[in-house]
Amino acid sequence: MGDMILTTYDWVPEFPRGYVRDTRVRWALEEAGLPYRVESTSFGDRQPAHFARQPFGQVPWLTDGDISIFESGAILLHLGERSEKLMPADRQGRNKVVEWLFAALNSVEMASLPWSIFQISGNCRATIWVRSARQSG
Repeated sequence: MGDMILTTYDWVPEFPRGYVRDTRVRWALEEAGLPYRVESTSFGDRQPAHFARQPFGQVPWLTDGDISIFESGAILLHLGERSEKLMPADRQGRNKVVEWLFAALNSVEMASLPWSIFQISGNCRATIWVRSARQSG
C-alpha cells in the first residue's frame, strides 16, 4: 500500500488557523511514523468531488489506498489500527485508547470549545462571563 494522502484546505481564514481538525491527524501520522503526503482542496470553490469525499464540505479526509475516511475521530481510529504506537493490539490497551479518543472528542473538546471560541474571537466580555460563571458555580 502506498503513502496515505491527507486532504486539507488550500487556504484557511486567519482566525481558525492552528485550530482546524487536520492538526490532530497530522500529529498522529507523525507520531506513528506513517508515510503520508498532504494535498489540498479549495476552501472557496468546493466541487461535487469534495462532497463525495466529505459530505459536509469540510476537511480533513484521509485516503489510504482504496479507502477514503472523513471525520478526524474516524481517521484517528483508522491510524490507530495501522500503528501500535498509537493503539496497542491487546484488547485492554485498545479499549483504553478508544475510550480516551471519545472522551477527548466529546467531553474535553466540548468543555473547552466555548473558551476556544472566546479566545479566537477576542471577546473579552465572554471570557469574563466564563470566569464569573466558574466562580459562582
